[in-house]
Amino acid sequence: MNIGIYAASSQSGRAYLADLTVQGHRVYGYCRSSNHGKLFLEALEEQKGIYLRRPSENKNHESANMYIPLERNQFGSSLEDLITHSELIILAEPSIYFLESVKQLKEAGLCEKRIPLLLSPSRTFTVPEIWSVLGENYPIICFSTCPYSCKAPEVGVSYIKRRKRSWIGSYEGTIEEVFLNKLQIVFPQCIWTDIPAITSLGNIGSVFHPGTYLLNLEAIQTAKKEGREYSFYMNGIAERTDVGEVLQAVDNIRLEIAKKIGIKTLAPGNEEDEAEWKKMTDRLHSDEEKVQGNITELRHVRRDDMYGIADVVVGAQFWLDYTYGVSWIKGETLSDTIARTPTYQKMSVPQERYIEEDVPTGLIPLYEIGKRLNVDVNVIEKLIEQYCKVKNVCYSDINYFRKYSTKYIVEYLTNGHGGRDF
Repeated sequence: MNIGIYAASSQSGRAYLADLTVQGHRVYGYCRSSNHGKLFLEALEEQKGIYLRRPSENKNHESANMYIPLERNQFGSSLEDLITHSELIILAEPSIYFLESVKQLKEAGLCEKRIPLLLSPSRTFTVPEIWSVLGENYPIICFSTCPYSCKAPEVGVSYIKRRKRSWIGSYEGTIEEVFLNKLQIVFPQCIWTDIPAITSLGNIGSVFHPGTYLLNLEAIQTAKKEGREYSFYMNGIAERTDVGEVLQAVDNIRLEIAKKIGIKTLAPGNEEDEAEWKKMTDRLHSDEEKVQGNITELRHVRRDDMYGIADVVVGAQFWLDYTYGVSWIKGETLSDTIARTPTYQKMSVPQERYIEEDVPTGLIPLYEIGKRLNVDVNVIEKLIEQYCKVKNVCYSDINYFRKYSTKYIVEYLTNGHGGRDF
């Protein structure tokens, strides 16, 4: 497949560029004409490729260090070249930049070719904003999370800690079935849905990122001044049960919104949900044992056995289970589950994008939707107030929801299944 990566110099952009090229796809990496983008392109040109690093021990037995050669026409800063090359364009950047990016892509001729966009990840209620630029029902794919846990340690290098086991992808707008079949080949672990709420309310970044960053801000700043490492997930959540409780409250709001609009939820604390989850994951683990050693079959099993969540919004601990394989333990707190998550135990550093992105495209949408549906959103309101003080911004300047009616919001999220005006 001909795949374009918009923002190829980003953490996830590099991972896509390297991994999809290794898989045999014809990939073009686009970078903006920023200093960061220019440095990355210069490195690719000098190296004539990109270096991919992985942990020395990984279950897929993949090389820890790999050089991936790239032709000069596989990367650059021309939007026209990106559009000419691509059957699919992945926006691998923080979602706060999506609107600006699609405007530039439109000017460069995107709409004439009607190339589907893949938002990685889409965050909450992003597509209607993009449709306001490209037109209602423009073909868009939304990933609930980036398929990779990855870093950008050096210029010209991608570090993939691990691929996620499974994730949800929603296809929105008018998309041909033949294209969806191609996508299934490119992303064999993805669980597909046509219900936007599953990826929109499946935005786990809104749960883990802003609350942790804001509630640990003083400790993060102190560690930075002293030149000490601060482990975002271990120091910020695993060692602070009070922070974990706030994050759990945010997660509960996310789940309550889903219930209000008629979307099924699965979460710890409900005996029926726990029994259903155990049955689903027990089957998965049994089937995984049968195909150990066959990566292709293993990915298909993880997708097929978890298709039961294609129309479900799952709680944070269940998300950690199917995404990272951190088996759910009955009665365990969110802080303790985070502590057991291997990918969070190393190289999980604080990033300011955890508030700059995940408040406007996570907490604010959840707050505004929840408030309209009479959900108690006080926990989120306090975090937003703290964000506004830290960033010295007025809430009214960052709230774009007032232009959408409640009826439209619900109809979009449910893809027509519901549409009541609350």
